[in-house]
Amino acid sequence: MTVPPLLRAAAPMGLALVAAALVLVTASQLLPERVAVVHLRDGATGLAASRSDLVLIASSLLVGLVLAWLVTAAALAWTPARHLLVPYAAHWKAAPRRRELRLRLARWAARAFAAAVWFVTALVVLAIAGQSGGPLSAWWLPLVASGLYVLVVLGGFAWAFGLGFRPDGSAGPTASATTAPARSGAAASASSSTAAPALRADPASRPTAPADRPGPRSGLGSATGPAVAPRATRPPPSSTVPGRRPTTGRPAGGEPDGKGPPRPYQPRPTRPTRGGPPRG
Repeated sequence: MTVPPLLRAAAPMGLALVAAALVLVTASQLLPERVAVVHLRDGATGLAASRSDLVLIASSLLVGLVLAWLVTAAALAWTPARHLLVPYAAHWKAAPRRRELRLRLARWAARAFAAAVWFVTALVVLAIAGQSGGPLSAWWLPLVASGLYVLVVLGGFAWAFGLGFRPDGSAGPTASATTAPARSGAAASASSSTAAPALRADPASRPTAPADRPGPRSGLGSATGPAVAPRATRPPPSSTVPGRRPTTGRPAGGEPDGKGPPRPYQPRPTRPTRGGPPRG
């Protein structure tokens, strides 16, 4: 029988709750009516409470821890992946690994709250064992339990964010299936990029079309046909030659600009002769 992943993630919290329930039932049967909660160095009682009060306080703490765990698990399951704080975010927030990311977060959250449940259970056990006045009624035992709980919580957080989310091959076959097409595409692009410079570098290796092949030049002695004279290039008009001012035609009569009336005919004046009548 295969256990669902969510149940496996909640297993530490379930085990801690079962142990706490057994301890509370035992405390309600074995504790006296007046319970010494805090002991002093000389063995005297520093703080006492009734049995029902002690069981009620411990039960209230456990119920609060369970509610906080459920709210945290729901938030981790329904919060979008882009808002989750996790090391190696680029690796774990990819679409194929989001399910594994949420399972790991749920597992570590259950472990953290299970540690708190075990701490409350240990305090109740110390209360049960310290009523007889033996060595377990020492004043420093609750301090040791509190210090161990703090060290476990800090060490768990360091382990979770340091090694608990280190990328490895636990993402499953989905990651390999998604990376295989990417690697093949990268290899194809690399081969095409290496083949393209070779074709560009060696143009003679490419086949030339029949229209691109150079034929025999036609000349006077060509056997393929008559000689074809090269086309004469027509000089550009004066208006398009750079550095030359365009010229405009001047009309036959009238003003140079062609706007006034034509001039009347004026005969050419004769030269006067020197020393005698004009010649006939």
